[in-house]
Amino acid sequence: MRVRYTATARREFNETVDYLIEHAPLVAAAFADSLEQAIAELLDNPYSAQATDHPGVRRKYIRRFRHSIFYEVNAANDELVILNVRHDARRWPWEDTR
Repeated sequence: MRVRYTATARREFNETVDYLIEHAPLVAAAFADSLEQAIAELLDNPYSAQATDHPGVRRKYIRRFRHSIFYEVNAANDELVILNVRHDARRWPWEDTR
């Protein structure tokens, strides 16, 4: 199984890392490592994370950084599609009105 980031997920991840580099540079690498570790866990067990109310979308919570990875499993293409990487203070992606 391979991982594919949507443009939105890549942007959200980059914005978070940029923010951390500016405000807490020592934490930025740890955040990226935590995200990488969470995705590795999902590759081993793609259906292990919490199912959401949105059909086909699951949520993996990264407790240390209070972020969630929203993703879908595309079995036909054997890929894990990362839809969003969001801080939990933000609305869930399908609730976002911007």
